[in-house]
Amino acid sequence: MHQSEKISGCGGSRERAGKWLDDGFPKVGWHFAGIEDCGEEGRLCEMCGHAKHRFLHLMTNDQVPEVVALGLQCAELLEQDYYRPAKRQRRYEDDLRVQAEWPGKKWKLSSQGNHYVNVREFNITIWDKGGAGFGITIKLQNKFDGSFETNGKKLYRALEEAKAGALDAFLYARKKFASLE
Repeated sequence: MHQSEKISGCGGSRERAGKWLDDGFPKVGWHFAGIEDCGEEGRLCEMCGHAKHRFLHLMTNDQVPEVVALGLQCAELLEQDYYRPAKRQRRYEDDLRVQAEWPGKKWKLSSQGNHYVNVREFNITIWDKGGAGFGITIKLQNKFDGSFETNGKKLYRALEEAKAGALDAFLYARKKFASLE
């Protein structure tokens, strides 16, 4: 490999730099392990070292002992996928927005007397379990064929506790559903 080769990495098309120059560093066989929010100040991509990113994709490889934190474009290149990394990052950012908006969420009352709210593509319902507490059910919105439905295993003593706990249930269901897509 020549140092004059161009690569479209985190900073766009530029001269190869960082680990891209290391012929001994694997460029294939990478797997997604998570996303890290580095805050407003961001952190440099560990692959190219060019641009600071708020969100870094954590990647693993059997040949590398440590987890490597990458910007979106370098993650796409190492994962050899130009669709899933961007989709995961958009969903992660959207989950952060949902978390920030959750305390102000306006719940409605169904005709059966259950509290519910629609969030993104999901319908979240809180059921009064007749003195035993409150449970949560999450379904794909407008899908009543059982194609995706999950019932929370936890019971909450109070309605407000269940509404707060519904956020974790929603995030879990969304992640579980995304893995089925």
